[in-house]
Amino acid sequence: MIQGSSDSLAKAEAKAESVIGSFASVLNALSAFWLSIVAIVILYDVVGREMFDTPFYGTNEIVSNSVLSILMLQLPLSILERRSLRTTIVFDNVGLRGKSYIDAISYMLAGLLFLAIAVGSWPNMIEGWEILEQEGSGIIEIPVYPIRTLVVVVSIISVIVCTLLTYHALVRPEDFNTSDMADPAE
Repeated sequence: MIQGSSDSLAKAEAKAESVIGSFASVLNALSAFWLSIVAIVILYDVVGREMFDTPFYGTNEIVSNSVLSILMLQLPLSILERRSLRTTIVFDNVGLRGKSYIDAISYMLAGLLFLAIAVGSWPNMIEGWEILEQEGSGIIEIPVYPIRTLVVVVSIISVIVCTLLTYHALVRPEDFNTSDMADPAE
C-alpha cells in the first residue's frame, strides 16, 4: 500500500513539475518575443529619427513599460532552473543536507517576497482596471493595467515555483547537488 501511494505521489510530482516547467518556458519564450519587438521599435525609432526626421512616437512609453514585463516573464524559468546569483562562501562549505536547508530557506524567502509583491500590487491592479489607467504624453498613451496584472499573475506563478523548489530542497536534496551542474561562468 505504501509503495503504491509513493508511486502515485511521484507521478503527481512529475506532472506538477512538467506543467510548471512548460508554463515557465512559455512565459520565457513570450518575453523573448516581446524583447525582439521592443528592439525593432527602438531600431525603427532611431532610424526614423536620424534618417527621415520622423521618430516613432511612444517609443519611450513602450520601452519603459516593457522592461518590467519582460523581467517578470523571465523570472519563473530563471528561478526554476536555479540560475539566480548566489554567494557561495557558506554554501560550498556545508554538506548536502546543509545545502538543501540553505536552498529551502532561500526559496521560501523568495516565495514570501513574490507573495508580498502580488498582495501589494493587487490594489493598484484593481484600480488600474477600474480607471483604465494609461501612461503617455498625449500623442500616444499606453495602457498600464495589463502590466500591473502581469506583475500580480507572474508573482503568483513565482510563488508556486518557489514552493515547488522549497519542497524539492527538503524532500529530495540530491536534486540540488550542484557539483553535477555546469558552472554558468564557463
